[in-house]
Amino acid sequence: MKNKKYYLISLLIGFMLFNFSLYAQETKDGATSEKTLTEDEIFYGTPLRSDTKVVHPPYAWGDCTTCHTDGDGGDGELIMDPPELCSMCHTPKDDKKWIHGPVGAGACTACHNPHESDNAKLLVASSINELCNSCHQAKGEFLHNTTNIHPPVQDQCTNCHDPHTEDHEFQLKADGKMDLCVMCHTEKEVWVNTVTDKHGALDKPRKCLECHDPHGSENPKFLITDTNMELCLTCHSEKLVTDETGYVLADIGKHLDKNPDWHGPILWGDCASCHNPHGSNNLRMLKKAFPRDFYAKFDEKNYICFQCHEPEKIQDEFTKDMTNFRNGEHNMHYVHVNKEKGRSCRACHDFHGTKEYPHHLRKKTKFGKINFPMRFIETEDGGSCAPACHARRHYDRITPIENLK
Repeated sequence: MKNKKYYLISLLIGFMLFNFSLYAQETKDGATSEKTLTEDEIFYGTPLRSDTKVVHPPYAWGDCTTCHTDGDGGDGELIMDPPELCSMCHTPKDDKKWIHGPVGAGACTACHNPHESDNAKLLVASSINELCNSCHQAKGEFLHNTTNIHPPVQDQCTNCHDPHTEDHEFQLKADGKMDLCVMCHTEKEVWVNTVTDKHGALDKPRKCLECHDPHGSENPKFLITDTNMELCLTCHSEKLVTDETGYVLADIGKHLDKNPDWHGPILWGDCASCHNPHGSNNLRMLKKAFPRDFYAKFDEKNYICFQCHEPEKIQDEFTKDMTNFRNGEHNMHYVHVNKEKGRSCRACHDFHGTKEYPHHLRKKTKFGKINFPMRFIETEDGGSCAPACHARRHYDRITPIENLK
């Protein structure tokens, strides 16, 4: 009896080890066989092949007179035309505002095989995308030729479109200008509804579609232009009035044309490196904080500038190499900015582009209602300026200059 007991235990342990080895092999194989989509899989979308052949119930019953006038269906004549024939069993699919062309024409068999199919829903194609592209050939070409495709599109068209009927144009499952987008991009809906500095583009007629192609694009974020700066300038090449305060935004396109010494992000064509195109809680939709007033207590965390520039340019009272704006080793940035009532960077610098002066120095700066000139003069080892806030002051990196108060 004891030997039999040990035998059964040994057999059970052996069986467990055998199954574990199979599982480990499957796991190993699975770990090394990550699937990469082929061009055809991208074009055709998610396959809808059924494990077993799908048979239409009336056809499975073998009673052809359910649909045909002839008992064996030999002459093919139907007892009535689709979609009335289909509606004998199926709920009508044309009861909403926008009806898909084949549905409106009663051409149910353009998409569904009335007898049997290897595909789910008795479809005549092996995937939704393949079926849609058989008519929508332009979109098929797009899927073939575009590398950056929106994932719902790559999966299947019916993620966004109802193939029969809907209350929204193009049989979309929600309004395609924004409501459909935020069904997935929920975080964007919360964001644009709560930020203080909102982007006016979201109030334009096409909303999200003003900037993004919902199917795909060769550009990042499915943008409709090559760079986000090019996209921004489709609107910001004229003066724009903000809704909240009536403040007039400058014509940036015109400004950049007249001021070819561009700030780095402009040279990169990347307005979004500084601005959040969906809005933000900062001045001018900046991605990080920046003082709203001319004067502000210096704090590097309160300036987006220092995500690129070194804060030591402002913080070090004396330096030999951190900045060229120094009188001897006395840091003039420190003098102007690093204090309780420091001047913000935009008091002297233009963040987009300049022409007359180096270092993106403004030709004029605005203080209250006064727009006064900087009157900057550069020298070999320094320079001077004479704005409205003080008489001309000089600085020299080699031979420090003592300015009269």
